[in-house]
Amino acid sequence: MIKLNHITAGYGDKVVLSDVSVAFDPSKITVIMGPNGCGKTTLLKTMMGLLRPMSGDISVGGKFSAPASPADWIKHGVFMIGQGQRVFPNMSVRDNIEIATHHWGNRAEFSARLDKVLKHFPALRNRLDDMAGNLSGGQQQMVALARGLINQPKLLVLDEPSIGLAPKLISDTFHKLREINKKTGTGFIIVEHNLKTLLPLTDNAIILSMGKIAYDDASDGKTLSKMLTKIF
Repeated sequence: MIKLNHITAGYGDKVVLSDVSVAFDPSKITVIMGPNGCGKTTLLKTMMGLLRPMSGDISVGGKFSAPASPADWIKHGVFMIGQGQRVFPNMSVRDNIEIATHHWGNRAEFSARLDKVLKHFPALRNRLDDMAGNLSGGQQQMVALARGLINQPKLLVLDEPSIGLAPKLISDTFHKLREINKKTGTGFIIVEHNLKTLLPLTDNAIILSMGKIAYDDASDGKTLSKMLTKIF
């Protein structure tokens, strides 16, 4: 369990998150939602060590020694795929995936793990030597997910994975995440605006409003529907 305890965070003197406490179950799919500017990305950055909180702390498995950076989080089974650019366009698909394994001591595992990952994304199997920039948006998203999964994480953190994707590809991506969750036990924390497609595939939902937690519970409850109507 990953817990953020009484986190206040922001940029310079601007407070974005105010006394936020929330817990994430690494085996579940949790969606974080809220209006623009409510603190969703700030919450992820703070959790992953990209932004130092003004106050509060983070615990992992009950221990108050949370990793200090995304690189440290990988050792704890947590990998983040940020918003925006999904791939290194002038690198091959294989190299885009392999770059996430630079910290491995034993390189011999890569081929076996890559084969397992490609079972989730068979369309990439014949594109490994192609430049990633030549792939479609949906295929580039597959590469980004494969880069995270190659580390066999307990939890993948995704910041708006639907950006730039066509509606059909958004649906395919979200259903693929649920499939991966069921087959491997990998959990997901997803910041997302495209809720109509995603919500039915998630376990938990968190709504941020004006830097505070407005909802933190199951993603299929009547209370959530009322909250969404009120906030959006």
